[in-house]
Amino acid sequence: MQRRGREVAEGQRYQKVGKGGGSWEVVAVNADSSGATHAKMRSLTEPKTFRTFAIEAVLDLRNFRLIEEPTGLSR
Repeated sequence: MQRRGREVAEGQRYQKVGKGGGSWEVVAVNADSSGATHAKMRSLTEPKTFRTFAIEAVLDLRNFRLIEEPTGLSR
């Protein structure tokens, strides 16, 4: 999923902004039946913890900051 030249892809790592943020890795990007796209993310500090976020939320700099691209991802 892309927005303004940015995209969310499997393997990317993000820092959640704000209280209790933590670091998260995208493990899957999926669209639901209504066409909304979501990123399933795994906590890097608690690997058994998964959360699903709307792509718009992940791309919003008030919520997440990209900290690492997966190896081999071309822009």
